[in-house]
Amino acid sequence: MAALGAPWPGAVALSGGGDSLALMHLLADWAKARGAQPPVALIVDHALRKGSAAEARKAAAFARKAGLAAHILTRKGPAPKSGIEAAARDARYGLMGAWLKKHGIATLYVGHTLDDQAETFLLRLGRGSGLDGLAAMRALAPFPFDGFSDLNLARPLLGISRIRLRAYLKNRGQNWLEDPMN
Repeated sequence: MAALGAPWPGAVALSGGGDSLALMHLLADWAKARGAQPPVALIVDHALRKGSAAEARKAAAFARKAGLAAHILTRKGPAPKSGIEAAARDARYGLMGAWLKKHGIATLYVGHTLDDQAETFLLRLGRGSGLDGLAAMRALAPFPFDGFSDLNLARPLLGISRIRLRAYLKNRGQNWLEDPMN
């Protein structure tokens, strides 16, 4: 993780899905092996569909079972009438960015994988992006939400496939949640 050049300690964005759960375990193991402070798990309850609060509690339970502090951050206010995915993304990064800033943690680790990298490229290609728009996600990037220029977003799993991460979790005996919106 330090190879990314990101400051430590860090927080991991945890949905409870396979990608973020594998990242949580990898970060926790990495920190333990180095005698470093463990990552903090940040879980966002978007409150946009029935069952989201229960899923957030389950994700927090996964983190606590792994010995990590877990914080559920809940989106407030009425559900948007349109642009739900964009609103969820903004809520997610806004809530996590505010938490990171308040607690003096400069890096949020997210479980974007090789599969996400390919999907992003194809979506951008389909939208007619030029060469700059087709650039790959970066492993270490500025935080993607206004007002948090002092924060980083780290993606250490960009070279690893989703199938490999699921196999890693199965070998650990770790279940995960399937996101119905993903």
